[in-house]
Amino acid sequence: MSLSRLRTNLLVLAFLLPALTWPLLADEAAATATPAPADPAASATPAPPTDPAKPAEEMPSFFATTTVTAVGREVDTFEVATPVTVISTQEIERRAPNNAADLLREQPGVDVNGVGPNQARPVIRGQRGLRVLFLEDGLRMNNARRQTDFGEITGLVDLDTVSSVEVVRGPASVLYGSDAIGGVLNLVTKLPSSLSSTPIGGGAELRYGTAAEQKRASLSLAGGIGRFSYMVNGSKREASDYDAPAGRFGAIHLTDSVPVLDSGVDDHNLFARLGWNLTDSQTLGVRYSTYHADQTGFGYMDPALIGGDTSALVRILYPYQDFDRATLSYDHSALSSLLADSFQLRGYYQVNERELVNDIDINIGPIFPGAPDSSVAADSTNYTKLKTAGMRAEAIKVAGTRQVLTYGFEYYRDDSFNTDFSTTTTSIRFPFPPFLAKSVTTDGIANSPNAINESWGVFAQDEITLGDKLKLSAGARYQDVATRAKSTPGWDIANLDFDDDAFVGAATLTYQVTDYLNLLGSYGRAFRAPNIIERLFNGPTPEGSGFQILNSDLTSETSDNYDLGMKYRRQNAFFEAVFFHNEIKDGIIQDFLAPEEIAALPAALQARINASGARFVVQERNVDRLRYEGLEVALGYRHASGLTVGGNYTHITGKRVTQSAAPVEDQYSDKISAYLRYEQPKGRFWAEYRVRHNGSEKVNLEAGEPLPAVGDTLPAFTIHTLSGGVTLYERGRFAHVLQLTIENLTDELYAEFSNASFFRPEMGRNVVASYRLRF
Repeated sequence: MSLSRLRTNLLVLAFLLPALTWPLLADEAAATATPAPADPAASATPAPPTDPAKPAEEMPSFFATTTVTAVGREVDTFEVATPVTVISTQEIERRAPNNAADLLREQPGVDVNGVGPNQARPVIRGQRGLRVLFLEDGLRMNNARRQTDFGEITGLVDLDTVSSVEVVRGPASVLYGSDAIGGVLNLVTKLPSSLSSTPIGGGAELRYGTAAEQKRASLSLAGGIGRFSYMVNGSKREASDYDAPAGRFGAIHLTDSVPVLDSGVDDHNLFARLGWNLTDSQTLGVRYSTYHADQTGFGYMDPALIGGDTSALVRILYPYQDFDRATLSYDHSALSSLLADSFQLRGYYQVNERELVNDIDINIGPIFPGAPDSSVAADSTNYTKLKTAGMRAEAIKVAGTRQVLTYGFEYYRDDSFNTDFSTTTTSIRFPFPPFLAKSVTTDGIANSPNAINESWGVFAQDEITLGDKLKLSAGARYQDVATRAKSTPGWDIANLDFDDDAFVGAATLTYQVTDYLNLLGSYGRAFRAPNIIERLFNGPTPEGSGFQILNSDLTSETSDNYDLGMKYRRQNAFFEAVFFHNEIKDGIIQDFLAPEEIAALPAALQARINASGARFVVQERNVDRLRYEGLEVALGYRHASGLTVGGNYTHITGKRVTQSAAPVEDQYSDKISAYLRYEQPKGRFWAEYRVRHNGSEKVNLEAGEPLPAVGDTLPAFTIHTLSGGVTLYERGRFAHVLQLTIENLTDELYAEFSNASFFRPEMGRNVVASYRLRF
C-alpha cells in the first residue's frame, strides 16, 4: 500500500469513527432541537413544519429527502434501496454552480468530466459519457451523435428553472432504458403552480466571478390567475478563458499562472412554462426552452508550457450550439380505475444544432536523416443537426395497502443530419532547394452517414410490502433499438443498419431493523445500445491525432450490478453505507489497432488514414468484461444550535477482467469530502467550510501509448471552499440576499482525474459574489 493511500485510509477511519457514537448524541439532541432549513452538503430538502405536541422522534428528520427518479414516483429516499442523492433548490442557490455537473464534485460516488462553464458532464461510479443517462423531468437528453466518453452537456438546462437535482447511482434501465448503466442524472424542473396564489412573483440575480471575469444575470417571473399558472425565466452569461494557477501537479510545474484556452463561453437560456388545472385532479402543461452558446471549447493548454508532447497540437472548438425543446404534459392524479390510480403523459420535440471545429498540427519528423521536420495540419469542421421526437406514458396502480404497480411505454426517434469538411496541408521540408513542398487536399465527405436512431420500450415495476419489516421491488423492461443509415453523398450505406433488443430486470429488498435503520440489497441489469457515432464514424478522431474506422458489427453492452448497504436516520443524524459491484459485458471501448490489423485494411482506407497524418488507428469494439467495485459512505449530524457537520467517502476500483490494465479510465480510487456549516436559527445568515481530497492513482496506459505530461500517476489534491450568505432585508415576499463564495481557497493547481491525462486543469482561486432579489 502506498503512503498516500495509507494516509487517505487513516483520514477516512478517523472521520468515520465518530459516527459510531452519533446515534446517542442524536437521541439527546432530538428532545430539544428545532428542525432547521435543509442541509446542503447532505443534499436535503427543507423538512415540513413539525407539531410540538408530537414526541421528538416523530418529528421529521433534518436530513429527510424525497426522490421521484429512483422508483418513478415521489417517495422518501430513506425507504428505497436504490442509492440516490437529492440536491434541493436551496442547495442549488447556495452553491451558485455553473451547471448541474458542478454540484456533483463533493457528492459520494460521482465525479466530473470536462472543464469550463458549460462543458462539464457527470461521471457516476466510474462511468461517464454515454453510460450515464441525462434526463430532464424523466425525459431523455442524451445525444445519439456524441462520442462514447462525451455525454450531452448539462448546461442545456438553466438551474434557475430546476427544483432539485437527483442522481441515481447504479443501473436504472428498467425505468429509463438504454444508457443507464452507471446511473441517472435527472433535473426536476420547477412547477409554476407553486406560485399560483399570486398574479406575479419571481426573482432576479446578478453574479460575478473573478477567475474568468464571469458575469451572469437572470430574471424569473411566476404566478397564477384562477386555474392558469405560468413561469418565465431568462439568463445571460459571459465568461472569458480562465487561468490555471502556478504550482505542481505530478510532473507538471507551472512557475506562473497560465490561461486555459477555449474555456470561456457566451451563452443564454430562455424558459417558459404554462400550466392549466383542468380539474382538481387533472393538469395540462406546455413548456418551451432554448439554449444558445457561442465559441466555447474542449479546453486547451500549450503542451510546451507543461512539458507535454509538442509533436501533436490538438484544439477542439465549438463555435456555437443551439438547443430548442418543446414539451407537452398531461397528469391525472385521481383516475380510480381498475388499470390505474394516476397517469402521466409526456411528449417532446427538440432540435440540437451545433458546429465542431478541430485544429490539429502534427510534427511527422524528418523525411530522411538530416532533413528539417515535416508536418501535417488538419483543419476540419463538422455540422450536426439532430431532431428528436419522443413520448413517455406512465401509470401507477395501488392495490390495497401492500402493493404499488408502476408501468408504462416510452418511444423516441433521432433524425441525424451532418456534414464534414476538412483541409489537410502536408508540408515536406528539405535542407536544400526547394526547401518546402506543400500539398493541400480537401475532403467534403461526411465522417458518418445521416441516420435515423429509433427506440421503443415497455416496462413494469411492482413494489410489494411483505409483512411489517420487509419490502420487495421487482421490475422488467423490454426495449428495441434500431439505427438506419440514410442516403449520404460519398457513402455506400448497404449493410450499415442495426437492430437490437434487450430484456432487463431489477429487484430490491429493504428490511426495516428498527424505525431508524434499514438494511438494503438490490440487483439490476442495464444495457446500452451503440449510437450513431460509435458504429458508423469513419474519419479523423475529434479528440486527437488518430483515425477511427467504423464497426457495423458493434452490439449492445449489458451490465449486472449488485448493491448491499444500510441507511440509518434520526431527527438530527444520518449514516449511509453501500457496497456495489458492477460488471459490464461486451463493454464498448475505443481499441487501438495493431500494425498487422492496419495493414489488412482496404487500400483506399489506408491511403485516407495516411493522408490524415493520424498516428494511430482506433475502432469501437465490444471487449469481454469490465468490472467496477466500490464503497460509498455518507453521514451527517445537526446540533440544535444550527451547527451541522458531515461528509462522505468513496472508494472505486475498475479493470478489464481479461487484461491486466487497471483502472479502465482515469478516475480516482479514493475521495473524501467533509463540511462544517452554521445557520443562524432565524435564517438571517449562514456560513460554510468544505474540503475535498482525491487520493493519487496510477495512470492507465495502452501498450505503446506515450506517458502523459502529468506522469505515470494522477497526483492527489485537496480543495478548500468557503461560502456564506446574509439576508440584508426581508418583508413579506420581498427579500434581498447577498452571497459570497471563495472556491479553491489555497489556489491549488489541479485537474479532475478524468481531465488529467489530456491535461486540462481547473481554475485557480475564484471569488464568486451574487446579489439576489426575491419578490
